[in-house]
Amino acid sequence: MCHHFRSIDDLTTEERMEIREEHSIEKLRAEYSTDELKKLGVTA
Repeated sequence: MCHHFRSIDDLTTEERMEIREEHSIEKLRAEYSTDELKKLGVTA
């Protein structure tokens, strides 16, 4: 698992943006819950 994948609540806004930029939507969906994806700004 990537070192970035930890609790969304522990991430800064900048870290959340970096995760979105560095990882595919499919990878994020595999690692995070629907609520966490919303916090990351990942939608449908």
